Amino acid sequence: MKLLFKEIISRAINKEASDVHFIPAEEVVYIKFRINDNLINFETVNRNTYSKLLTYMKYLAGLDVSTHITAQSGRYLYQSKQPFYLRISTLPLSLGIESCVIRLIPQYFKGQKDSKSTHVLYNLMNKKQGLILFSGPTGSGKSTLMYQMILHAKKKLNANIITVEDPIEQRIEGITQITINEKAGITYSSSFKAILRCDPDIILIGEIRDNNVAKYVIQASLSGHLVLSTIHASDCVGTLLRLREMGITEQEIKQSVLNITNQRLLPNSEDQRELVCEMMSKADINYFFANKETLPFEFNNLSCILSKMSKEGVICEETIDRYL
Repeated sequence: MKLLFKEIISRAINKEASDVHFIPAEEVVYIKFRINDNLINFETVNRNTYSKLLTYMKYLAGLDVSTHITAQSGRYLYQSKQPFYLRISTLPLSLGIESCVIRLIPQYFKGQKDSKSTHVLYNLMNKKQGLILFSGPTGSGKSTLMYQMILHAKKKLNANIITVEDPIEQRIEGITQITINEKAGITYSSSFKAILRCDPDIILIGEIRDNNVAKYVIQASLSGHLVLSTIHASDCVGTLLRLREMGITEQEIKQSVLNITNQRLLPNSEDQRELVCEMMSKADINYFFANKETLPFEFNNLSCILSKMSKEGVICEETIDRYL
């Protein structure tokens, strides 16, 4: 099983897959790679072989190999030319077997190309306080762009940076990275209280998941710290509305939020993934609240950006329908 596992992971890394899916059927199990947001067939194995492979993978990730009726998730450090964290997640099925997905997380920083959007964000990294939010669906490159800003601050600004993540997705030497561990009492709330005593210039919070985290993020951004975080929302306006749903007041948003980026990673005509962003500035946010939750006429939203790209032949109409 060790050789089979190594072959699958090595092939996935060589093809630059983000995930490996094991999808059981009646007699076989399909192995598929997610490449550029598409599931590509790799091969099939019989259920007996998969059962043994699954036991081996669960063992590597520190999961309970005797449990088959509950979902489990764990991690394993895989050494290739570069180290990768493999997040191994299982899900029990009605077929009497578990499916499995492996997320491949490289432990070296592989940033995106600089664009007009990234230069705007680089300038904001000089701010002494405030909140920069990265929004969009899963797999849209939020964390990668956020790490790109952190790496810039480390290299150019000589800033003291502390991150709180669940889990740590990219290891960056020279910054303090904290992993959430509920069982050990390391939570977002307990971590916030500790890191604010450690004189950070920049704080990275992996994700705003609930009301409590949102309130801590706002409090930190208003008390002399630059804070970066991600949030799930379909557009910039949706990000503002989600913050309000989490109990953040209009005044707190106007006082704290410096910029909201909502983004997509989508395939272009050359079959490469391209980062596309709509960006809401502090001026846009103030306009939104002062004008009955409308945006300035000149605001360039994702729909306009993608339509322009389609007319220029960079992407096709199907891509617009899929990613909006």
